Amino acid sequence: MEDFLWELKTERFLNGELTSEELLAFEQEQATKPELKEYVTLSVQLKQALSEEDWYTHKNTSEQYTTVKKWYQEDDVLAFKEKIQQQATKEFTTKEKTFSLSKYWIPIAAACLLLLITLVFQLTAQPTMKQLYPEYATWNDTPSFIVLDQNTRNTKEQIELLYTNEKYQECIAVADKFLNTSTTDRTNVMIYKGFSLVKLNQYTAALVVFKTISESDAIDASKGLWYMALVYLKIEDKENLQKTLQTITASDTNYKYEKALELMNAIQ
Repeated sequence: MEDFLWELKTERFLNGELTSEELLAFEQEQATKPELKEYVTLSVQLKQALSEEDWYTHKNTSEQYTTVKKWYQEDDVLAFKEKIQQQATKEFTTKEKTFSLSKYWIPIAAACLLLLITLVFQLTAQPTMKQLYPEYATWNDTPSFIVLDQNTRNTKEQIELLYTNEKYQECIAVADKFLNTSTTDRTNVMIYKGFSLVKLNQYTAALVVFKTISESDAIDASKGLWYMALVYLKIEDKENLQKTLQTITASDTNYKYEKALELMNAIQ
């Protein structure tokens, strides 16, 4: 009976329904009964954690709310809640305790579920551009010029080896020499040059190279668009990244079309 009265008083206290006289008496009762004070404290913390107004605001601003709501309604989550309730009731109603804590299962179960929901929000939260970059940036996706049955290495093979050996400045120099004298196979050489510039953190220069590729009449000109997107992702230029991805996804024949769609959805 006393437990029920405590719950009733606590509920009225949380809802601001106690008169000044009742509030004073309730505070005095908590001072003499540590178990009651502990219950009231836990209830206050839980109410703050599950504030309807805060949850409503969060629900309407979180892009992941639909995902979490669906997860929260799944059978295994509901079963987990039921398991908490059963275990808490079993543990807290043991005859060895002089004070029944069975009423605590409600805030404990809710607190556990709140913790799980918080973890899901963290796991499903929209990744940052910095987090996405390592997943998409594959600057080792380079064309190969080396032919194993050749006894001598031509300029293009030299460019590839310099890049593979991380001699990026030398790779750029040899690539420039080739581009100044050749009118064929320029796209692949420019890719090596652009990649080397990225490795040297010279992003503006790299964008110029990739833009030139994208605007050429080469059959694989759309590669330039994808590499531009990767640079924008690296420097966290969301506006230009979105514009570039929109250009790529305008045609499913463009290089990395599927990846561009995936990345575009990830940064929205």
